[in-house]
Amino acid sequence: MPVQGNLATMSLTEILQWLGNAGKTGTLSIERNKVVKRILVREGRVIACASQEPSDMLGHFLVSRGKISEETLRNALAQQESTKAHLGRILVASGALTEDELRVLLEDKAQETIFGLFDWDDAEFRFADGESPDTNIFAVNMRVEDILLRGAQRWDEMQRFRSVFNDPGIVLRRTERKPPAEVFRNRMARRIFESINGERTVAEILLHAHGSEYLVTKFLYELNRAGVAEVAGVKPVERGPEPPPVPIPIAEDLLPEPAAAPAPEPAKLGGKKPVRATAVETAVAPSAVEDGDLEFARRLLNRGEFDSALEILDRAYKAHPGDEALRRILAEAEASFVEKAYRHYLPPRKIVALSKGMEAITAERLSPTEFFLLSRIDGTWDIKSIIQITPLREVDVLRTLKRMREKGLIELKDPVAASA
Repeated sequence: MPVQGNLATMSLTEILQWLGNAGKTGTLSIERNKVVKRILVREGRVIACASQEPSDMLGHFLVSRGKISEETLRNALAQQESTKAHLGRILVASGALTEDELRVLLEDKAQETIFGLFDWDDAEFRFADGESPDTNIFAVNMRVEDILLRGAQRWDEMQRFRSVFNDPGIVLRRTERKPPAEVFRNRMARRIFESINGERTVAEILLHAHGSEYLVTKFLYELNRAGVAEVAGVKPVERGPEPPPVPIPIAEDLLPEPAAAPAPEPAKLGGKKPVRATAVETAVAPSAVEDGDLEFARRLLNRGEFDSALEILDRAYKAHPGDEALRRILAEAEASFVEKAYRHYLPPRKIVALSKGMEAITAERLSPTEFFLLSRIDGTWDIKSIIQITPLREVDVLRTLKRMREKGLIELKDPVAASA
């Protein structure tokens, strides 16, 4: 029987120790903010891993390390879309990487996927016994003891970094002190250093660097400690508009809609407290989300009101991130939104352009994601290209672009009209 819980009540170290000591074989899935990482174990050894974390994906991983540019990534992904070839093979064929570089980088990426989990102090976990049939996963061979040792070191470091960078809205600026020469010899370090301009927040620098929180924050911490960068202030991080109050479904809402059905009264989402695992033997908990909430979201999906359904499901996910029924309907809602967005709101080949001057746009309160996207909009890149080079989930980028268009920050043009 699968077991599940939360890392806030049972740490990753405890879970891995249990898997290693018991000689377990199966798949450990860990989810945070709708992103899942998976670790496959066989007889207590870690044999493979996979990640949906954008910064763990090969293209963004290579950009973060300065191995390729965003433009190179964009062109390689366009080629991959038509040929279906592995991105690494495309980059090797183009001369961007050698075979040896690709092999080393894939190993580094796999290790970052695993060790990055030690940065997740509040996430849902689920372990299922048995061999995984998934072949689209990167093979490794690591002892649990080695992972725990390096993971503990990483956790200690992250606590030290977060003692300085304790707010994503911290703004850094360069001082007059020159950075060490190796900063300019290392393309990743140089990219991060050059992103410090006295205006970008730490959250924005993370996006700009395409890297993991650990690696980027570690470099910023070292620059700050060396006196090369200093805190210029703290900006409130705009996280986008809050969705309207979530309506509670009433009996009439769960029946076929009459010709002029009244709008339901707004109220807060109800529901039980999520069930947390306190020991690894805890069985899978039943759904913690009220059935009416999921039924109401389902009805909105059937109507094609995917935005409204996602608002309800997002709120439910924040309270019950480990709920399996919620996870399934949320995945369906996001897929439906993406399909509708490409068909109606944001056709993939439309060119994105600013609808007003940058000075007027930046005067508004913008989220880190909006700032990042605005910095990539130059009137020549289309929707698909912007999504491909943005180190965020596709659905999140599309929802942000849709909000930006509704706020009058961007406009869409036909490719011919845009290049004329």
